[in-house]
Amino acid sequence: MRGSARVLGLFSIGLYLLFIIESGLRIVPMLSWSDFRGMPLFLALTVAVLGLVIAWGWEALGGFLALAGGASILALAYTASGPGMTFTATLLALPLLTAGLLHLVCSIWTRLSPQPETRAPRTVKSNQRVRTSTAQCRLNTQKRQAHA
Repeated sequence: MRGSARVLGLFSIGLYLLFIIESGLRIVPMLSWSDFRGMPLFLALTVAVLGLVIAWGWEALGGFLALAGGASILALAYTASGPGMTFTATLLALPLLTAGLLHLVCSIWTRLSPQPETRAPRTVKSNQRVRTSTAQCRLNTQKRQAHA
């Protein structure tokens, strides 16, 4: 499941980078805060993609950001363009939402699953010899000689 989330995240990050390299450098400066299809939509997309990048190190935080960004894309597209753009916005946000949800599920699953038990320290039976360092052997010898 974690692998699917990461592959889907890489796909989304790749599309975002392709957009930025291809046309983003000339489009982004022209975006306006007054139009919901402008800077707020671009910011929501950026938050979602940054969430997918962050999810490689911190799954819960990255998954939450990807979900928040994807949901914001859907809300902004519906608010700005009405039901006509909902399908297109869903196609854009679906990989982001799915990857974010998978990262959150993996994070929760990891926290709730029982952790493998760590190996207990080896106990030495009374009749077994314990390996000690040379310095410890010298110290023990000196103590025995002092008592004798």
